[in-house]
Amino acid sequence: MGVGAPIWNRVEAVLESGAKIGLAMTGGGIEVCSWLLNHPGASRAVVEVQVPYHEKALANYLGVAGPHRAEEETARALAARAYWRVRQFAGKEMLSIGVGCTAALATRRQRRGEDRALIALRTDRGYRFFSLHFEKGEADRLGQEEALSRFILQVLGETCGLEEQLEGGWPSASISKEVRDISASEPLEAVLAGEVDVIEAHFPENMNSEVERRGRLLFPGSFNPLHEGHIALAQAAQRRAGLPLCLEISVANVDKPSLAYAEVAQRLDSIQGRYPVVVTRAPTFVEKARLFPGCIFVIGYDTAVRLVEGKYYDEGIAGMEAALSEMAAVGCRFLVAGRLHEGEYRTLSAIEIPCDYEYMFEEILEEEFRIDISSSQLRASQDNIRP
Repeated sequence: MGVGAPIWNRVEAVLESGAKIGLAMTGGGIEVCSWLLNHPGASRAVVEVQVPYHEKALANYLGVAGPHRAEEETARALAARAYWRVRQFAGKEMLSIGVGCTAALATRRQRRGEDRALIALRTDRGYRFFSLHFEKGEADRLGQEEALSRFILQVLGETCGLEEQLEGGWPSASISKEVRDISASEPLEAVLAGEVDVIEAHFPENMNSEVERRGRLLFPGSFNPLHEGHIALAQAAQRRAGLPLCLEISVANVDKPSLAYAEVAQRLDSIQGRYPVVVTRAPTFVEKARLFPGCIFVIGYDTAVRLVEGKYYDEGIAGMEAALSEMAAVGCRFLVAGRLHEGEYRTLSAIEIPCDYEYMFEEILEEEFRIDISSSQLRASQDNIRP
């Protein structure tokens, strides 16, 4: 099928730019792939096009189990995979661009959410994210696809260094647009993609997958945000253990979606170099113990309760005992801080620990540390004071 002169000229300019491009699209943006591939000499620039439409195909392409919804993190992961495959196949000498798009466009079924598309472009400089929101009913599926593909072609050209705009623009009626940029970290991309199981961040901006695994003092948490309670507890734990402390953030969660790249980057930035941080894919303590044998975990009362109660394990008491046994076998221990729980300050002494594993748990005394504050309370208070 032929295209008009504006699209033809824009595609030719992209192909002549010297960039090497990989595209990974799901749910929309497919027409731009056709425009690029149907142009003579497309191989000058296009290294690969992937359209993993089925959820299992998408999970296989990304290397991480889904669900992968139409949201920014999915677009980022698609762009990252496309970018690294371009680097793998075409080398590092030219400008490499990975384009990722995930969309929920007009469909026959009733959708609760809005019609939208999330686009990410990954280059050597970092990520640029675009979010398009379509007014429902203003355009049909083909109209939305046309607008989305024209928009991708426009921003792809800009990324290739083209100053002129796509002639005729892109259909902007009833479409809202958001744009933002974020730096890229190869180690962080790797742990989110499941290519490595742990990385360590030393500041400023120094991340690597060469991580000391044994005999560490680790403080797991979300640190959203890092606050004075975390800092005071870290100081108390360091005094008691006589070891330098490292924070641990898991991108995978037991009962929540995995953290997005931007969320992890924001949390690392908020820590501002106060402590080194290990980023893992280990949501449970037994998984953390496998990564860090012989380590001491710094935890609070409520976490200690979940560690020793069978109801928090799929296999009940047997599962709890198996987990404690495995952690004991690799020499892991726990420093437990008291916490305000249901209006009462509770400590390790209030927890019934199986006698075979009591030696693994050591109390941080109230006089060593007590600050009744939580990240959730801080987030709630911040939300309340926002205009």
